[in-house]
Amino acid sequence: MEENKKPLKGRIKFYILLLIISAAAIFAVYMLYRLPEVKAIQTAATVLMGQIVTIFAYECGDVYGIFLGRYSDKPGRFYVTYTILVALCVLFPAMPATAWPVIVIFILLTIMSNIPAGIMGGCMCLFIAGSALDAGMYSIIYVYLFVGIAGSVLIGHLDEKFKIGIPVAITEAILIVGLAVTMITSLDSVSIELMIYPAVNATVTFILLFFILKAYSARVIFKQKDIYLDLNDPECMILTELKNISPKDYHKTVHIVYFCDRVSSALGLDNARVKCAGLYHRIGVIGGEYNWDNTRMICEEQQLPAVVMDILKEFEDPSVPMTRPETAVLYMCECVVSSIQYLFAKNKDINIDYPSLIEMIFKQKTESGVFKNCDISIRQFEQMKKVFVEEKLYYDFMR
Repeated sequence: MEENKKPLKGRIKFYILLLIISAAAIFAVYMLYRLPEVKAIQTAATVLMGQIVTIFAYECGDVYGIFLGRYSDKPGRFYVTYTILVALCVLFPAMPATAWPVIVIFILLTIMSNIPAGIMGGCMCLFIAGSALDAGMYSIIYVYLFVGIAGSVLIGHLDEKFKIGIPVAITEAILIVGLAVTMITSLDSVSIELMIYPAVNATVTFILLFFILKAYSARVIFKQKDIYLDLNDPECMILTELKNISPKDYHKTVHIVYFCDRVSSALGLDNARVKCAGLYHRIGVIGGEYNWDNTRMICEEQQLPAVVMDILKEFEDPSVPMTRPETAVLYMCECVVSSIQYLFAKNKDINIDYPSLIEMIFKQKTESGVFKNCDISIRQFEQMKKVFVEEKLYYDFMR
């Protein structure tokens, strides 16, 4: 509990800033566009409640580690960006409603947080701008709402390859069709001039999304890959130090990392994360004793990604239950390698029935209840076992 007090205390200023800016934005809309007082009060109450839900969605993403943009340690980026977007929405009613680049707001907030927070934040920005529209234009608000939700969901579920072509194309298609149908059905006559605004909207949205997503990809996705590329080098300085202090632990680690790579790839997990956890799981030996406290201290000095630290904590800290599939992979790789090395240490020429040994190891670990809280599926568990059985030729290198 003590660990969470300081971050929460530091974020209160962002909560207050967001609520103040939201109230100011509603007041500006009320003054600039002459909203009826009753409507202004209703808008203020709804938006302020929505902002609280947005904050809740963001903080839940922090607690459960569900962040698309890996910005959980820098909440200021999300909240400052959000307050700026809220302020900019005051200017939207001055433009034709069909020209609002609202979709960009939904997707930008999503990649800086998570899907629920991105959708809620986008809805609140849309609600502030839409409060100045006449009732006859509300159909356009619904179009933006549905397209924004679709864009957030599509972008929020991209994998590490981050192929944005299809999600952006689908979002653009829904936007164009939605605006076109709305204009055709709500206006008495349709002219080419009226269609210019939706066309400009779609073009501007495409350009902004292209640059935003490419920038995000360069700063987050590929940056993460570069970090793992450096960390996963067995010859890096800290691992060389482990090799000098404990050659036995180092060489055991090399075998474990090999299986971490093979198994995680077969299970569709992020093999860079699992390999990194495998490389550093014995690093605590450098601190004098193999335990979580020493491992944590050294890994923090090396600035390992938070998700790798979580895997290592589940693996090494007996008070923390194993929940991640990645931890299960590391755990079974360590068990299999340790068991085979133990048998070879007793008799280097022993002939081992590897399928039977692996079956016995998996059965023993399953019956021990170590996986009772783990999110690994039965299919993944069986696939993991299959990979170990198929690696019979590799085991001879461990003699």
